[in-house]
Order: sequence, then structure tokens, then C-alpha cells
Amino acid sequence: MSALFRCLSLTLLIVGCNMIAVYPIYASAALPQPVSGSYLMPPTVQLSGHVKLVDSYYYAVVELSNPTGKQVVVKYSDQSLHSLLQSALLSHNVVTFVGQNVGVSSPPRGGTWNMSVYNIDEVTLYDSP
Repeated sequence: MSALFRCLSLTLLIVGCNMIAVYPIYASAALPQPVSGSYLMPPTVQLSGHVKLVDSYYYAVVELSNPTGKQVVVKYSDQSLHSLLQSALLSHNVVTFVGQNVGVSSPPRGGTWNMSVYNIDEVTLYDSP
């Protein structure tokens, strides 16, 4: 009986030690690890206004309708957006664009903008001024 008790005690001791030794491995795996090299993207917004300038470097200046008089820079990479913005500039029609505020990026020839810069991927051109 005492040998059986010793075996049982020794077994429980070994199992207990293994649980203590193994638990930190599972505990550290369950904790969320920090992600490096990623950042949250700014929210997508929809703004409208009149195009004041279209640049050949795929930048345009748009005077917003609301708030009135505020100008922003829109940055794009698609040729069709370039054509729509040029048409809006010539016709003085209202455009609506969808994009994300990318903060202050540098202009194509260096320096800094004194306006907010939006990276856009959609433009709607309306037919009435």
C-alpha cells in the first residue's frame, strides 16, 4: 500500500511539474504579439468642389464647396482621372472625389504643400456648374 501511495505521489508530482513547465509556453502564445511595420490608414472621405489647377505630375488643386474657399491637393495615378479633372477645369463643373488624407506630402519638384493632400481613386464629374 505504501509503495502504491509513493507511486501515486510521484506521478502527481511529475504531472504537476510538467504543467508548471509547459503552461508559460501556452500562455505566451496566447498573448497578442506587437505588429511592426504596419499602420492604420486614414478613413476614406468624399469631398466636392471646383478644380482650380491640373498638373502634369498627376496632382490637382480643388477648391472645396464645403467649407467654402478651402483648397486641397488631390493626388492620383490613373490617366482617366487626369482627363476627368482636366474636363472639370475647362468646364468649371463640380467634381466629387473619394480618397484618403495623406497628410502633407512633398510636391513633385520638392518643397512642401500648404494644403491638405488627398490620395484619390475616384472622381465624379457633374454637368452643371
